Amino acid sequence: MNVHANILMSGIAADALPVAPGLEVATTGGPVGTVVRGVDLAADVRPDMVFSLLAIFNHSGLMIVPGQERLTPDRQAQIARWFGPSFVRGRKEGKRDQLPMTENPFVQLLSNRDQKAAGLIPVEDRNGAATQPLGIHSDVQDYDVPPDVTILHGAIIPPPSAGGNTHFGNLYMAYDDLPREMKQRLDGAKWRPHSTYRTMRGVQQKEAMANPEADRDSPVLHPVARTHPVTGRKALWVSSFTEEVVGDWSREEGVALAKQLFEHVAQPKYWYTHIWSPHDVLFWDNRCVNHRRDSWDSSYVREMHRAQAGGSLPF
Repeated sequence: MNVHANILMSGIAADALPVAPGLEVATTGGPVGTVVRGVDLAADVRPDMVFSLLAIFNHSGLMIVPGQERLTPDRQAQIARWFGPSFVRGRKEGKRDQLPMTENPFVQLLSNRDQKAAGLIPVEDRNGAATQPLGIHSDVQDYDVPPDVTILHGAIIPPPSAGGNTHFGNLYMAYDDLPREMKQRLDGAKWRPHSTYRTMRGVQQKEAMANPEADRDSPVLHPVARTHPVTGRKALWVSSFTEEVVGDWSREEGVALAKQLFEHVAQPKYWYTHIWSPHDVLFWDNRCVNHRRDSWDSSYVREMHRAQAGGSLPF
């Protein structure tokens, strides 16, 4: 499902935003995403450009900045703070779910280069020659206050034929398309995510594989319809992390409703597919976008640097 070439995910026109001189802005042509050229993120970025990038991000769901060969983890961590305080799993709420880090303590290293050292089950011990795909989700939904933004730098990217594409879903559109009766039913409803240890088990962290905490309910509850604090629009904020929808009904009904809503957001019409090039930098908005990643041929190294920031309580 395409949108008008000049309309951003939030529904406003791209030329209505304050685009600083030197920036080139174009939508992806799909239901999510804006491509921005004309900025070197490794350099000192002019204040008017930073202001523009933040505005574009808040109205795009996904901001793609290609060709960032010079970007280092230290600089990536600095850029993340444009969006708010740095966010790192395991540093809050007493949870022991930290992932491997780059040389910067606020930038995670996502790589199949040395999985044993990272405390993960190596690919060859669980999947043969292909990495596991990652299901539809927004990042860190097992926390009360997840990060607002994820910034992912494709440091080492396999050829497109090897797989590893990332897909992004428009949760505004998914909410808008619900029947009025369903919107009324979901008004004020909450959903319960998988527990942190179950999430860790899902990405094959050894510490969680036999941990009974993975089978216990999470105490976290999130709004099913999440309101974006900048655009004011509602997003259908459910994902593969959703255990049940909690409301004036039984658990069985809540589990069935979660499945129904998940199947709704998974419809192809809401999704844009990003085929990675080396040194693409993607900024996505965890408040209104879901994403998933395809598997890839693990004979190729795929190495990503991930920074996360912000953290507004979902409402």
